[in-house]
Amino acid sequence: MTSIKSSPREPFSKMLPNIVTIFGICVGLTAVRMALQDNINAALYLLVFAMILDAVDGRLARALQSESKIGAELDTLADFFNFGIATPLVIYFTIFANTEASRFGWIAVMIFSVCCALRLARFNVSLSSDVKSVNFVGVPAPALACLGLSPLFLVMAGVDVAEHYAVPAIIFVVICAGLAVGTFPTMSLKGITFPASMRLPVILLVVTFLICLIVFPWYTLLVANAIYFLMIPIFAYANRSRPAADI
Repeated sequence: MTSIKSSPREPFSKMLPNIVTIFGICVGLTAVRMALQDNINAALYLLVFAMILDAVDGRLARALQSESKIGAELDTLADFFNFGIATPLVIYFTIFANTEASRFGWIAVMIFSVCCALRLARFNVSLSSDVKSVNFVGVPAPALACLGLSPLFLVMAGVDVAEHYAVPAIIFVVICAGLAVGTFPTMSLKGITFPASMRLPVILLVVTFLICLIVFPWYTLLVANAIYFLMIPIFAYANRSRPAADI
């Protein structure tokens, strides 16, 4: 009598990071649908949620020791879809689609998408590099998407960007795209340190930011984007002599 070998078993926890990543793609796709239905508020909340899921899946994989090649590739594909396809589509259909500058707006969001793809491709190539750093090279895809959504945050704050500021919005989107493919170092949360005596003030500052994000989400994101945007040249100049790994 021949014995039937049972297939290898795998704990469900090992699949959780990939499930979170795939769920993130669904969230980004739903954001596009909401934008096409003129539900800008829901579309923006979903894109911000996709950014949170992107931050969670990698950390979850490391915590559960379930990192894999397919997980890394899936994460990159999810990043490109959510931040290189869904985000520019939401920007276009919300601001540029029904304006006189629609053609130039479409060119701008295509440049945005291409630069996001190049940024992620460079990231994949850099995985084999021996140079390691806590800093990023250029603006990472989630930060790129958040910066690119600034005109939509203005819309939610009551500014008629499509009517009065379509051209500045186009220029801003292209500038953000260029920041993604830049070769200058940009800050990463991993590289931020502070004296142990400042622990409580830092916790209070973060809690205050989160409260403001809940109560005044669009104004808070606008202020955060402005600070991040202004910090890019300052940080790049201060760290110009240090090697940066594209992480």
